[in-house]
Order: sequence, then C-alpha cells, then structure tokens
Amino acid sequence: MQPNVRNPAVAETFYPDDPAEIEAVLTRLFRHDQTEATAPASTPAPKALVVPHAGWSYSGAVAAAAFRTVAGRAFQTVVLLGNAHTALFDGIALDPHDAWLTPEGTVPLDRAMRSRLIALDPRKYHQSGEAHRRDHVLEVQLPMLQHVLQPGFTILPLLFGQNPADAYRQCADRLLSVMRDDDLLVASSDLSHYPSSADAVAIDRTTLQLMAELDISGLVRHESTIMRQGIAGLETAFCGPDAVKTVLEIARRKRWHGEVVAYRNSGEAEGGNRSSVVGYGAVVFRES
Repeated sequence: MQPNVRNPAVAETFYPDDPAEIEAVLTRLFRHDQTEATAPASTPAPKALVVPHAGWSYSGAVAAAAFRTVAGRAFQTVVLLGNAHTALFDGIALDPHDAWLTPEGTVPLDRAMRSRLIALDPRKYHQSGEAHRRDHVLEVQLPMLQHVLQPGFTILPLLFGQNPADAYRQCADRLLSVMRDDDLLVASSDLSHYPSSADAVAIDRTTLQLMAELDISGLVRHESTIMRQGIAGLETAFCGPDAVKTVLEIARRKRWHGEVVAYRNSGEAEGGNRSSVVGYGAVVFRES
C-alpha cells in the first residue's frame, strides 16, 4: 500500500527541489555571520519561534536566524501554525496525511496529538487535505527543521481559516492540554505587506517589539492605528495573526520571554523593489 504522504507544493518556486542544491542553500543560510551575537551555552532552549514564510531568497536568512537557535536540539513534535493563504474554510484545519515529503525526506505527523485535538473540539478542528495541499506557509519551514533538528521529530501542521477574533485563546487552551515539555511551537508569518521599505522598517520594528513583549492587545492596537494612517501601499501589518497570537498567548501563560533575532524586508534582496516591500522578522521565545 502506498504511504499517505503530502507531496511538496512549492519546492522549486519557494525553495530548491534538488537535494544537492537545497543542502548547498541551507548550508549557506545557516552559516554563522561573524557579526551575529551567539547565545551563551547556558541559554535555555527555545520553546517557540515566529518565522517568515516567503521564498528563501527573500526571507530564508531571517528564518534561519530563528531556526539556528534550535540547531542540534531534540524535540518530540514541532507544532506548525499558520493562517491559510490558499483556501477558504471555517475553523482550524489539521492535515490528514501520515507524513510530509520534502527534498530532504519525509517527516511523520503526530497522529495521536491530531486525534486528541479533534476529540477536544470536533466542530473547530477538522482534517482537510485541501486546506494544506497548495499552501506554502508551513511547508517552507520543514526543510529547515530537517536541516537543524536531531532526527526523529514529528510535526503537527495547523492552518487557521475563518475564526472569531478571540480564537487564539481557545487554541492556546487546546494546545496546552495536549503538548509536552519537549515540543516546539512555530508560528509562520510575514510582516507588513507592500509599503515602502522606509515605512516597513518603522512599522515592523514596533510589530516585532510587541511580539517579543507578548503584548497581544498592543499588537492589535498597533495594527489598527497604522491601518488608519493611510500609509501608501500598506495592506496588513502581519499575515499570520491567529498563529502569532496563539503562540504569544501560550508564551504569556508560560511566562516565557521573547527576543527579536533578525529582520529584513524584500527591498533588501538582490533586485528588490524598495517602493513596495514585504517585511520579514524572527522572534525566539524561551523560558525565563
């Protein structure tokens, strides 16, 4: 019987699809920049990350700055959270496959955790291969996780669809009831969409600071304020609101602390257009 595997949807477009090429790109992305500060060996292991999800040529270096902090670590399950970008649906979609395939190989899903979540609230949590089939926001994280983590981890991919504004609180409740101490949370979100590079830097600096401070209400006010200012080109402050707020809510309850580890925008990429950019930031959360 053929294994029940989700095939990659955006290999070759968002990241390389050739194993040798992908290894070369990942090696380059994860090479330590001599200007970067290195966390002391005694620094607690990260418990959660916020990372971007654009093509690696744009946001790969920023994502790698976050994933580098978990290099060599062993996690049982990595819970991947994002807001759906390619499908419309209500609730929270769990992927129904047994494993996900990338050019780096396959990673099994945590089917037991998936079943427990659905049992807790079957009206909210449902399996949907269609929701995950073409979406890139979680897929682009997986080859990086395969590159840096010890083998043997599983994943639990969740995509938020249409939900009430406070859905993140309930999701935090549910995840806290099923997650273990050796699991990792990863929220996938890009930052400001389509302002000028100068405007993006100003907007995104505050957005990242509020994320690191676990200030969900401040984040909501910040987004509301800047969207009323008529900033040319601006469409959103960040595109993974439910995913990010869920991680911030869990971090707040667990009293973790956040740290911004990287930022850039698409205008800084080779050939980038600085008049209309997307921002990319990375935040790491650790136990206090």
